[in-house]
Amino acid sequence: MIEVENLGKCYQIYEQPRDRLKQMLFPRLQRLAGMPVQTYFREFWALKDVSFKIEKGEAVGIIGRNGSGKSTLLQMICGVLGPTCGRVETCGRIAALLELGSGFNPEFTGRENIYMNAALLGLSRQEIDARYDEIVAFADIGNFIEQPVKTYSSGMFVRLAFSVAVHVQPDILVVDEALSVGDITFRNKCIEVIQRMMARGVTVLFVTHDLSTLQLLCTRVLWLSNGQLRASGNPVSISQDYYVDMLPDGGTQLTVDRSFLPPQQETGKARFTELRLLNGGEAHYRVGQPLRLGFVLRAQTDLPKIVFAVSIYRADGDWLVGQTSRDDGVFWDAPKAGQECSGTLILNPLCLAPGEYLVAFAAYAEDYSLCFALTDLCLPFSVRADFPTWGKFHHPGVWVIGGEA
Repeated sequence: MIEVENLGKCYQIYEQPRDRLKQMLFPRLQRLAGMPVQTYFREFWALKDVSFKIEKGEAVGIIGRNGSGKSTLLQMICGVLGPTCGRVETCGRIAALLELGSGFNPEFTGRENIYMNAALLGLSRQEIDARYDEIVAFADIGNFIEQPVKTYSSGMFVRLAFSVAVHVQPDILVVDEALSVGDITFRNKCIEVIQRMMARGVTVLFVTHDLSTLQLLCTRVLWLSNGQLRASGNPVSISQDYYVDMLPDGGTQLTVDRSFLPPQQETGKARFTELRLLNGGEAHYRVGQPLRLGFVLRAQTDLPKIVFAVSIYRADGDWLVGQTSRDDGVFWDAPKAGQECSGTLILNPLCLAPGEYLVAFAAYAEDYSLCFALTDLCLPFSVRADFPTWGKFHHPGVWVIGGEA
């Protein structure tokens, strides 16, 4: 239904308005005079070397940061923009919600815009008459259908535009962030009608920052980054990777040695000599797997009984886990100077939602009054899942049908 091959869109960026006039005149004069031709702009590639195919009945999501080229790609697929290079081929009628207000005249009433917009999408007057009542009923904006659309709220505008788009029976439906404007009731109506359209073989191209809807609705995801196609494939795994990429600095860098002398504060009482992820050298975990963290502490002076503590932070700085061995009644015997205490913390099952994380360890006196050793956030690991997740934790639970367990 859609084939994109080596697609690119380049814009000429001028630093000053007068540079446009220079570009119109001077290169021609320079060529006539046999001089080297000078340009007065810099190139900006909004989209570069993008290729993919979308089959009939697929629901394909497009994600990416603002400015990554998502809207530019949709506009070229819909024929609103022409490519600088490459080609786009589509098959069948396209109905598109590219941006709020596109294809509507603000001075016209809702009724007049229905007829105008449906006519632009290729319907005859008789076809529009036959579907008019369904369009109005789905939009559900009441008497405002007879008012100029410039008086509409953004939600009413999207209701009407979406209703027209889905009732012209398109072969390809393109939606650019439109569902984020409506309320939950309208969103549910839209999802239901999109699912029915997909069942009839309609191809859906869906741009959104709502990763929950994306994972539930789409069969495939395209991830655009800086105008290029970074990844294509499973909505769940790519959405999780995209979420991590959106964290500060793209999440943690998982390239450090898994067994190392951790950076820590100097207390003069003890030092951690080793922190380790006990996962066969891997730093990647799945939700529900056990997380095993190994540690070794060397006493620098004679110490009393020791309580160990762990803190786990998300890569964006959110503190998620803070607990100690004392919580579970576990204490290490008092070590002499030079002796080592070692141990393992097992979090089973791992309940953290997909993301990137950092770990810090500490050693305290039995009553927490003295801190013997404290590391920085220095042990990174990542978590992924094979299913859509929401929130910060995926807590173990038991779902019971029809009463108490």
